[in-house]
Amino acid sequence: MIIAHLSDIHIREEGAPLAVGNMDYSAMAQQAFDRVTRMTPRPDMMIITGDLADSGQVGEYRRLKTMIEALPFPVHMVLGNHDIRANFLEVFPERKAEGIDFVQFCVEHDDLRIIGLDTLIEGEGKGGLCHERLSYLRDRLAERPDVATIIMFHHQPFLFNAGVYDAVGLKEGVEEFGEIVAANKQIVRVFCGHLHRSLDCLWKGTLVSVTPSVVCSANLPVGDVRIFKNINEPPAFKLHVLVPNEGLVSHLVYVEDFGPAYENLPDPNYQGIVSMTKETGQGAVR
Repeated sequence: MIIAHLSDIHIREEGAPLAVGNMDYSAMAQQAFDRVTRMTPRPDMMIITGDLADSGQVGEYRRLKTMIEALPFPVHMVLGNHDIRANFLEVFPERKAEGIDFVQFCVEHDDLRIIGLDTLIEGEGKGGLCHERLSYLRDRLAERPDVATIIMFHHQPFLFNAGVYDAVGLKEGVEEFGEIVAANKQIVRVFCGHLHRSLDCLWKGTLVSVTPSVVCSANLPVGDVRIFKNINEPPAFKLHVLVPNEGLVSHLVYVEDFGPAYENLPDPNYQGIVSMTKETGQGAVR
């Protein structure tokens, strides 16, 4: 199974002004969608961990719906701090979790489950998981405790001494969520977005993988960062591959096309390449 993990696509309405830095977020998101669609082998699904719309307007979600309906694979989405739940559900009413007023879901496969959680606290940058949302998680985990499970939501649950970045992570319910993660060994990954950068953290015994934004990057969150800034690093996403008998292997994939790949031919002066070529019967990549 191959999962394309995008985040923070910040869709804007048709004709909306360009974002800071003259960026056309919707066009950049479409470029990312096109990049995923062209991949060989093609991913089995796409997941998007929040900030689906730039300002949470109904028109933005309508444009997003048109974009994802053209994709050849299923798309599973959770909300971020830029989203407005009621407006999202006006366009995607089928995405509401049964019995609760949140956008949560469980995707079932024979050897893998993906549980999406709604960490949105409207009007705030930080995220939260209330008793109702955590109860949903507990119930889903109890259904198939022996199946590898991914949890996906927007706000990162860990702290990393980075000033404003720490202040807007998962705050409400994070301790209880951490206890759930530690107690349920079938949780093999937690997927997040929000930070507009690629980060990984071993947290409560499970790897938390944060994917960057496909529209803009943020300043490096190292040290006591006082303000968020956009920088022109290449947009990217993560590709998670479920390898039989091994587990999930994650790749960082740039949206931009950097040209054709080239083959490293055997070099008799470098025995490492000669050795690898003999073992594989092919040109070595490095």
